[in-house]
Amino acid sequence: MHLRRDFALGALIALMWVSASTAQSPKVPADTTPTDVYREVQAVADVVEQIRLYMGRPANTKPPIDVSGVAAREVIFQANTLCEKVDRLGFEMIHEVAEKPVVPDRQIVPADVLRMVRFAHGQVRYITDELDMELAPSEPGPTESRTPTDVFKAIVQLNRQINLLLDKRFSPSDVYEEVSLAIAYAANVRSLWPGDRIPPAPGWEFGKRPADVMARLVQCLELVRSIAEHEDLQMLQFNLDESSLDSVSPSDVYDIAALLVAELAYLDLTVVEARTTRKARFPGRKVPSDVYQRAGILLQQLEEINDLLLANAARRDS
Repeated sequence: MHLRRDFALGALIALMWVSASTAQSPKVPADTTPTDVYREVQAVADVVEQIRLYMGRPANTKPPIDVSGVAAREVIFQANTLCEKVDRLGFEMIHEVAEKPVVPDRQIVPADVLRMVRFAHGQVRYITDELDMELAPSEPGPTESRTPTDVFKAIVQLNRQINLLLDKRFSPSDVYEEVSLAIAYAANVRSLWPGDRIPPAPGWEFGKRPADVMARLVQCLELVRSIAEHEDLQMLQFNLDESSLDSVSPSDVYDIAALLVAELAYLDLTVVEARTTRKARFPGRKVPSDVYQRAGILLQQLEEINDLLLANAARRDS
């Protein structure tokens, strides 16, 4: 049994972000390149750096994450996270929020990512205007060619810096919410076979840290990638630097959880009939051990799906 059915990638995005926003999206050239997007990300980073100095907050010193083979579809999920973090910063600093651009219901191209990053740029500039900050002149943007992978890494670094500016940083509760959404998408895929769509939760383990949650979510990402290969789908390669685990924060884990949701939502819409998966409700205060247990459910789901696909492949080859 081969699972894939033909559904537009845009349907995925429509399910993920249904918005009644009436805000005007920034206009961008149709021939936008990843280099253009990268340049805009750097411009946002320049403004964020000046806000950081204004606030007297620490600089992000973490090395870029190790990813390769990134597609525009995956970049826009990080750009969406950027807008969420900028929005939270705006609420904390000037008590205002804004609705981000609606992601289009079609295949994602660099212009779509640029539109979202320009929105974030406008928001951080608005914060500085409201605070009567005088901005130093921006450095010229890079001229050398950049790839979607470069853009992805740059946005992750920017997201990390913004999190250091927040009073209410992205927490285990935010990660728990994302993992719950990932479980819902995985359940849709698991429903193609008989059996439980959502397995029982594993036992709760005391003393888990964000690093433990990160390691478990990376296991889930590897399984999603394996499942996608059965369907001839390409997904990014993420390599965890285990030496950096001790410095992992809940915000870092949130970025990986959001990426996991992106990949599972894409897989769901590609292999099963379209259905609505609602955004998980805020779960209340959670600690890393709660998130680790929740991620254990997801890990079991993905292991089952991967095993079922391997069994299908063995039957076809016999």
